[in-house]
Order: sequence, then structure tokens, then C-alpha cells
Amino acid sequence: MEKPKVSIIIPTYNSAATLARCLKSIRCQNYFSIEVIIVDGLSSDATVRIAEEWGAKVIQRKSTPALARNLGVTGSTGKYVFFIDSDQVLSSSLVEECFRNCERENAGMVRVPEVFVGESFWGSCSAEWKNFYVKVEQRYAASANILTGEPRFFLTELIARVGMLDAALLWGEDFALYGKLKERRVKEVSCRSILYHCEPASVGNLLVKNLRYGRSMPTFVTRSRNQVFSPLARHSLLVLVEIFKELGEKPAIVFGCTLLLGLKAYAMMIGLLTG
Repeated sequence: MEKPKVSIIIPTYNSAATLARCLKSIRCQNYFSIEVIIVDGLSSDATVRIAEEWGAKVIQRKSTPALARNLGVTGSTGKYVFFIDSDQVLSSSLVEECFRNCERENAGMVRVPEVFVGESFWGSCSAEWKNFYVKVEQRYAASANILTGEPRFFLTELIARVGMLDAALLWGEDFALYGKLKERRVKEVSCRSILYHCEPASVGNLLVKNLRYGRSMPTFVTRSRNQVFSPLARHSLLVLVEIFKELGEKPAIVFGCTLLLGLKAYAMMIGLLTG
């Protein structure tokens, strides 16, 4: 019997450097009822050509990441939707396990473990930081007021039922969606299969991203009624402590992580002041 379709939705903008590897990992899934929807923000590189070569459906429109995902949901035909980014690579059993866990547990959303990797020095520093960010969440989520991750795999009808993602947000749109689903008491489960996330190679790309996040934070707080500054600062401080404790034999990485934290905090603050 044919399994329900899963729609994998990927926002892109000049993503040619990473997209083929992402799409190859989707092609290698052991779950075959999949459609891939690329929502492209009018890229000027080879992004669209690569997407079409791999058989993806392409929607082109200038949009925020949240609006791009909404457009993908609207254009999808799957029972489930899976939100990923163009710089992510799926382990081969990931979609199958998400589907199976939803069906078996009668759940509406799935948390997916994420492992960050970097190919340059700064990419490696950023990856170490984010991997420790996940470790801190797992270690302290029950006892400390920190930010926690959110699911990526959803029953499609639930997204529409809660009003889709908030397209006004440049940061935290996935966290806000998760909050709305939790308010509806939607059951969530986890999987063990891993989603690998490739970190940017340059400091500039990391800072531009955090500048954008900072500009969107006031909007996020206003529209979602969530306070994020204190939990984010607490979480970051715990991460820094853990990095000093566990990576003391790698002083260059410790220095890089510490410097990145300062630069990202500065970029986020500039974003807050100008947003």
C-alpha cells in the first residue's frame, strides 16, 4: 500500500553552493513518497537550475523565510510537511522515521536532532557553538529558563489550522508556530535519525544572519507575547561555560567560539537598535 506523501519545503536564495548536496540526501531517502518544493527568493545564481535538475517543484517569489514556507505549504499535496534549509543534509532514514513515529503515536509534529558541521575554521567554531547549544538544552531544559528547539515535521492540516507561520517575522517564526501548536495541545514526538546542518564558512555571513535576527526580535516579542532576551542570554552563558569546561585542550576553538559570541551579540544588538 502506498504511503502518504511527505512534502519537503526548502526556502532558497542564492543557495547553489549547498543545494545539490541537500537534494541528493532527499533522493537517497528510504521513504519514497516525497515531493520537494523549492521556494526561491529570485536567486541570481544556479539555484533554480539545480532544483529543476533534481526534479523539485520551484516557486519563485521574493519573500521572508516564513512566507516562503507558507507558500510551500499552500502549494504542497502531502499529508505531512517537513521544513528544512538548503544547507542541511538528511540521514537516509529520517523521513521514514518521522512518518512512522507520527502514525504510531498519533502525533502531529516531530522533533529532529540536528548536528552542526563546519568546513572552515569559523564554520567549525560556529558548529561547535551550536552543538553545545543543543547539549545545554538537553541538560538544563527542565531546570533552567532557556530557549528550546522546535519540531520540523508536521501534519500539514495543523499548519493551516493555526493560521500558518507569521510572515512578518524574520526570526523565531518556527518557535512562534510551535507555541501555537502547543496551545492546541498537539502531540509531539522525537526521532533518532539526524539532520546535518552545514555552517557558513565566513564570519560575514554569520553576522549578517544575526543582524537580521536582531531586527526581527522586537516584532517577535510583540506578536508572540514571548520574552526571549533573558532565556537567550542565559542559554548562551551556559553554552560558553560548557565550552570552556569541555574544550580546554582546543584553545583556538574556544577563542573562536568566544569571539563569535561577542560578534554575534554585537550584530544582534545593532539589529535591535535599527529594527
